[in-house]
Amino acid sequence: MAITQNRTLKFHGYAYGSSNVSLTATINGTQVFSGEVPTTDTTLPNELIVTGSESPILFTIEDSPLFPTDFAGSYPMEISVTGGYGIVIGEVDSNWTKTIRQAFTADNCTINGTTLTIGTITSGSMAGKVIVDGNGITPGTRIVSGSGNIWIVDKEQTVSATSITGTALVAGTATVFENVYSGSNPPNSEGTPDCRSSVFIDGVQQVPPVPKSNATWSWLVPSGSTISCNFNVSLGICAPLTN
Repeated sequence: MAITQNRTLKFHGYAYGSSNVSLTATINGTQVFSGEVPTTDTTLPNELIVTGSESPILFTIEDSPLFPTDFAGSYPMEISVTGGYGIVIGEVDSNWTKTIRQAFTADNCTINGTTLTIGTITSGSMAGKVIVDGNGITPGTRIVSGSGNIWIVDKEQTVSATSITGTALVAGTATVFENVYSGSNPPNSEGTPDCRSSVFIDGVQQVPPVPKSNATWSWLVPSGSTISCNFNVSLGICAPLTN
């Protein structure tokens, strides 16, 4: 059985103004932050800038009961901006977030029914409870048991000799932070991997540029304005890891 932990969320971005910017954030009807944020004494940028995990942290929600590790879903969120000139807000990171690591790669592999025969391992080492990908392999196929060159997978299929990659989910930790949304569960209504969807600023719906973003989009919110959206959060995971 997996352990459940409350998660801590970090909201990245930039605040601009000759006086400090203040934010009030509400998620699912609960005020989660209210106060001044680190502010740069310059005007708002003329174009959006990248606000990934390397950018400053605007505010943090510590040990939140709204986001236990067994939660995956979408909450309504509003962030109101006062003081200064405004903010650019982007990536949201969380601890206890599952990550994917490459376990092994191998050539000349076949699947007959549920029997996976490994040809030549080219990197890493074989292990059970990993997902295997390759040409002709049914998506989501997982190794469930085996040893040596013969392994059993959970989906019956026939695959001729191909190269495969095995990947495994890694349990999160209290101190390592990754993007809070993996882009799959819950589904983003706009079909992007962004943790925000159905974004409105002062009641006006915002449409991401075409082509669709393939990461977290950045939103410019002037002082006196409010950004509202669906806030998408993927399942967290912490040791011991269940499969």
